[in-house]
This record gives sequence, structure tokens and C-alpha cells, in this order.
Amino acid sequence: MKPRVAVVKTDIGVKEAAQRAVTLLGGIETFVEPGETALLKPNLFTVKDPDTGATTDMRVVLGVAELLQQQNSHCILGECPATGSYTRPDIVFDGLGVRALCESHGIEVNVLDRDPPVRVEVDGDVLKELWFPETAAKHPVISFPKLKTHQLTTLTCAVKNLFGLQQGGTKAHHHVSVANDPESFSRLLVDIYQAIRPQVRLHVVDAHVAMEGEGPTAGDPVPLGLVIAGSDAVAVDIVSSAIMGWDPMDVGTNYLAGARGLGPSSLDEVEVIGETIDAVRRRFRKPQIHSDGEMFVRIRMPIHCDPEKCVSCGVCAEVCPVGAIQIRGVPEFDYTKCIQCFCCAELCPQGALKPMRLDE
Repeated sequence: MKPRVAVVKTDIGVKEAAQRAVTLLGGIETFVEPGETALLKPNLFTVKDPDTGATTDMRVVLGVAELLQQQNSHCILGECPATGSYTRPDIVFDGLGVRALCESHGIEVNVLDRDPPVRVEVDGDVLKELWFPETAAKHPVISFPKLKTHQLTTLTCAVKNLFGLQQGGTKAHHHVSVANDPESFSRLLVDIYQAIRPQVRLHVVDAHVAMEGEGPTAGDPVPLGLVIAGSDAVAVDIVSSAIMGWDPMDVGTNYLAGARGLGPSSLDEVEVIGETIDAVRRRFRKPQIHSDGEMFVRIRMPIHCDPEKCVSCGVCAEVCPVGAIQIRGVPEFDYTKCIQCFCCAELCPQGALKPMRLDE
């Protein structure tokens, strides 16, 4: 049977669209049994609000949480915020108003960086073991990705969102462990998906306001007006890529996961319900370092700093996993150390940093 992916317009309301998508897929009881506790995992890696296209719109989360609560299931919202992992994780929950919102809706909040880590074995291409927060390892997970471009992986959606279940400095360790070779990093992301896949029951993508260009932080918002949902992360990402006007197999994680048998290997192997792809397709600009037909970036690029945006906050130096950045008014880069992970550009609060492709 083909995996199904629901595509629903948000003109009926963002919360209502999320609920409609779940209903089209068979109802929330199809994924979480009545009375079960579920972990709700949005993309809350920074304090930029959903209308910028950077973080998950909490209306999508609340729509699904309401369905869970109607069947007496307990909801825990949890995340390992990439920005906060290097400083104070609470800063993201508090800065976005998520904690107060959850408290008012009866949803428990858990900073997953503080959970006891649980070891999971995986026969991956890069990794043979992984550690996940205990809450994610013991409860069914519903993931709420944001539909965005990504400077390293081209797309960040269902598969990439699960990288957010890696605690604290583990994210940086993963970047260093593969020397941030784009193909190896994509294989590592698929390893993470393979390891946690049995726990993840459903993926509900916030594509109400998506992002194109220099994602996942400094791109441009796209008012796409959709919620995309399915139980198979690869199927969801394939449909999302097609909606973005791309060949889904140009996205490395799609191709690698399909080749490994972890999901469909083409759009023909997915059943789309709700809106048709043709009816909602909108061509997205890729980050400028990516070319059409190029699955993995193969060149090294300098990082450009816009001095008009830079406020010398030092976040880039803090998050650089190899210590390649020093702040002297503006960031200075040691390219003998730089592994091209682009964490500095991804987590710059001002969007002042951008990798530059110089061969075109």
C-alpha cells in the first residue's frame, strides 16, 4: 500500500487545517491510542516567529493537541533548541511565548536537552548508535516540521526535523564527525531517522508560511497556506519537494532514504489526498549555493558577513563546532578549520552571514 500524504489549505484556519489533515489520514486514534502520552516535537530552534518562515506555527501544534486531548491523551511539547543548546534552552520557549501558550492549553513543556539520554542501536551508514531524550524514546512522537529551504541540505522538513532530537552539543559533534561532507551529513540524518522512526507516528508540516532562499533562518517567507501531513517522513518530504517545484530526488535525504528502503523512492509511490500537487505548487528559490540537479554541494565557500546587519553578538563564534570564528568587530573566519557546516549562518540571530558560491 502506498503511503498517504494529506495536503490541506489553511484558508479554513491554520488549526482547522491541521485537524483536517489528520482526519483525512484516518483520525488521531490511527496514530496515538486514547489515553497514551504523546511527545509533540515542533521546530523551535530560534526565537524568530513563525511569520518569518523560521519556526513552527503553534496553531498547527495546538490543532493536533486538541484532538489528542479529546481522546484523553496527555501532551508533552518538547524540543532541543539549536540556539538555546549552546546557552540556555529556555530562551527559545520563553522568547516565542511557547511556555505560556502551552500552560494555558494544558500541555506539558519539556526542554529535552535536560532529559536522561537513552541509547538506541542503528545499522546506519554513518552511525551504529545514537542517544535520544528519554521522553522521545518512551512515548509516541508527533513531529511538526516547518517547510523551509536549507543551506546545507537544500530542504529541511520531516526527516531533518528529527535532528532536533539530538541533545546539546551532540548536534555539533555530528557535524564534526562527518567533517560536514554534505553527502555524509545527509546519510547521518537518514541514520537518525532510521533509529527513531519506530517512535514517530505522524509528521504534520507547517507550510502556512514557508521559507525560500537562504534558509533555514535568513531566507524569505513564502505565504504558501498549506498543512502537509503523513506517517512516512520520506513520503512527506517527497510531496513537499514537489510542491516546492523541485525534482524530489534532487534532495539528498529523499534519495538516500528511498535507496535504503526507509520510504518511497519516487513521487509515483505516494498517494496524495486533499489538494493536488498541481493545484498548490509554487516554485521555491533554493539557497544560492545549490544548483538544480546537484544533490550535494561539492565546493567550499567563504562566509560573507553583512556589516550593516551584524551586531557583534558572538553567537556565530559560540556555535561554531570547530572554533573557526573570532569576533573582531565582525566575525573573522579561519578557513583552515572551517568544515562548512554553516551553523554560523543558520543560527545568526540577525541573518548577517551567508555562504557565497563563487564558481558561478
